[in-house]
Amino acid sequence: MQQPTAPPALTVVIYLAAFALVLFRMSRPQCISTTRLWIAPGLLTFVGLWAIYTEQSLTPSPLWEILLASLLGVALGVPLGLIRGAHTPVEATKDPGVMMLGSALIPASIYVTAFGARLLLHVIFPIGSAIGAVVGDGILVFAVAFLAVSYFAIYRKYIALEK
Repeated sequence: MQQPTAPPALTVVIYLAAFALVLFRMSRPQCISTTRLWIAPGLLTFVGLWAIYTEQSLTPSPLWEILLASLLGVALGVPLGLIRGAHTPVEATKDPGVMMLGSALIPASIYVTAFGARLLLHVIFPIGSAIGAVVGDGILVFAVAFLAVSYFAIYRKYIALEK
């Protein structure tokens, strides 16, 4: 018996709404606690890694290709994340453990663009194609590494301000 699925238009609308919410939330300066600093990157990391896992469980690619694409994604994401974190405005507030974090529109845009590029690869290359899957996974790993490292650099800037 065939499982019911959501109409493709509904799926696109859901993705667009989720991406618009991410872009809106991260486009404004925010007063956040050091604990909350890790929630958005944690959730976005989970979503990215879950997308990679589900694709690989449906149409597995050779492990060495996935590792190579992941290493390239990390190798590009880490230095760019450090640069982005170093240039993000961070201010300490009067409350301990709370900071004013500047706009994060660029990392949010990179993250959303990575998902868009991955989707485009799936449109161009057939489902199960090693190129589409592996390159798309490498792009997502880049976005996850970029985001996680940039927030780590931001956290280090805040700790330096607190001293």
